Amino acid sequence: MARHLLVTNDFPPKTGGIQVYLYELWRRLEPGRGVVLTANSHVDAQQFDTENELVIERISQETLFFPTPRVLRAIEAAIERHQPDLVLLDPAWPLGLLGPRLSRPYGVVLHGAEVAIPGRLPFVASSLRYVLRRASVAVCAGEYPENEARRVCAEQLPPVIQVPPGVDTEAFRPLTKRRRTTVRKSFGFSNDDLLVCSYSRLVPRKGMDTLIRASVELAHDFPQLRVVIGGSGRDRRRLETLAKRISAPVSFLGRVPDERLSDWLASSDLMVMDCRSRWLGLEQEGFGIVFLNAAATGVAQVAGRSGGSHEAVRDGETGYVVDKPRSARELALTMAALLGNASLREQFGQRAREEVVEHFDWELLAASLSANLSQFDGFGVANRLA
Repeated sequence: MARHLLVTNDFPPKTGGIQVYLYELWRRLEPGRGVVLTANSHVDAQQFDTENELVIERISQETLFFPTPRVLRAIEAAIERHQPDLVLLDPAWPLGLLGPRLSRPYGVVLHGAEVAIPGRLPFVASSLRYVLRRASVAVCAGEYPENEARRVCAEQLPPVIQVPPGVDTEAFRPLTKRRRTTVRKSFGFSNDDLLVCSYSRLVPRKGMDTLIRASVELAHDFPQLRVVIGGSGRDRRRLETLAKRISAPVSFLGRVPDERLSDWLASSDLMVMDCRSRWLGLEQEGFGIVFLNAAATGVAQVAGRSGGSHEAVRDGETGYVVDKPRSARELALTMAALLGNASLREQFGQRAREEVVEHFDWELLAASLSANLSQFDGFGVANRLA
């Protein structure tokens, strides 16, 4: 018997931070602990489900984002099959609007945007407030989504389980000097290059355009500078045009295969993602798992201040957080402070590795989620939040 049912629009093999978050946590829960109900939205979904021990059910439609009668019927059918004690809904809005209509208690999973955006729209905010106040629990992916939810609900937010995004600290590790040389060569770079990596979906919020402009300002003082941008997205053509037009020392890798991502990050001298908030705060960075990936490989990071990015990068400890991420000048100055100081980069990188091993390993986070969910889904005997 399933103890809880996770209903989500975002699950692998679809790619993205939310998908990684849910999969890495839920696949580590005890067998039989939960069932995932999601959309049949990817051509490789059947193969993915077959290769995983996690129980995954998919409905025939391509999205579970909207609270339609069909989705409600699908959830209720899954409830009938598995008899869960709790249903977890993701996103909290608009899918969460089905929560009060379900035949079982429900909770919500909060990442950031699905709270920050509707929470700032007057009529929509009232419907989000309705969902949150009637939920049994809110699983928050860090401080940022919890703070956004409290802004909407004030003191009437349900019990909170805060589980930030994490990293597999065994898969993401520092490289030996010899391996670092080999990896750099395989990507077309030498040990003499001052290598800055940046990896994300290529969309305006990630601030790659500011990074490209900052690299031009840095090029005179750091002639060995090479900025390498990985990832794909709708902004790539604009970014490539910008880099070419201003003769920036920037190259584009496209999507880096999962099996090579750790080596690529670990071979760099610095990781930068100058994320920024847009549309008067309606669009922000929820957290930034890639910062943790880089930290686990022992590489210092620079982040733009947006949403929860400062939770992933500890300013002055594991890297720096740029308060004005739209300023190429401020980003260049921040990067220069690390590019010109190898010992400080090493110090930040070592502290970053220690931080993720101690606080952000997926195994630790999944154990925390399991312990805290036990009081809501009947699997354990806990009667309060761990």
